[in-house]
Amino acid sequence: MAAVPVAREHRRARPLIFLASAPVLVLALVACNGGVDVPESATTSEAALTTTTASTLPLIPTTSTTFIDSGVDPPVPVADPGPPPGRNSVFVMGDSVLIGTGSAIPVRLADWVVTFDAESSRRLAQGIDVLTERRDEIGEAVVVQLGNNYIEGERGDYATQVDEAMAVLSEVPRVVWVTVAEVSPSRVSINEAIRAAGERHPNLYVADWAGAMAADPGLTWDAIHLTPSGRQRMAELVARGLGPVDP
Repeated sequence: MAAVPVAREHRRARPLIFLASAPVLVLALVACNGGVDVPESATTSEAALTTTTASTLPLIPTTSTTFIDSGVDPPVPVADPGPPPGRNSVFVMGDSVLIGTGSAIPVRLADWVVTFDAESSRRLAQGIDVLTERRDEIGEAVVVQLGNNYIEGERGDYATQVDEAMAVLSEVPRVVWVTVAEVSPSRVSINEAIRAAGERHPNLYVADWAGAMAADPGLTWDAIHLTPSGRQRMAELVARGLGPVDP
C-alpha cells in the first residue's frame, strides 16, 4: 500500500526500525536447488543473506538468498522503539525482497512513522505470528509482502493464511498487500488468492507488484530480488497504496 494551506503538524518518520535478523554469510550453493547464478553486476563486496532451505521446499527461486547492493547504505538498527502507534503509523512486514527496500521505503514514506520488519525466507505462515505478537505496535496501516517462500500445505492454503492474517488486522484501516513475482504456477495462484482477498476484506488494498515486474523486467536481477530501480519502484507502489497521511 502514496505516503501520508492549512496549518497542520506531521510527525516525521524516525530512523528506520530494522528488526530483521539474518546472518550475513558468504553465498553458498544450495544443493537442493541446483545452485544460484550470480548476475554479472554483483561484486565481491556485496553481502549475501542465506538461510538453510529444507528439502521439502519447492524447486523454484525463493528469497533464501539475496544480494545487497554495495552502493546503498544498509539500514542502521535503532534501539529506540519510536513513538506509539498513531494516525501516521505504518507496520511494514516482508521477506528478503523487502529487505532491499530498507532505505527506500522509509525515505519515500517521510511523513509516516515506519516500523520495518523484514526477514530472509520468511513465509506468511510465520508472518501471521509476527502480526499477532506485535499487534500492539501496529497503528493505522500495514504493508504485507509475503508469498515468495510459500510452502503448499503449511497452515492451510495461502488464501486461508491471508484470512487468518486479516482477522488479526481487522481493525486496521488500511492493509496494503503486495503481489509476488509469478515465477511458477503456484505463485500465480498466490496472486489470485491475494486479489480475491481484496474483494472479501474492504480494508485490504492490492499492490500489484507482479504487474509492475511484467511491464519492466529490469526491476529485478533474478526475477525476484530487486535492483536499485526496483527498490525505488517498490517504495512508490507501497506509498500509492497507503495514500497520504491524515492531517
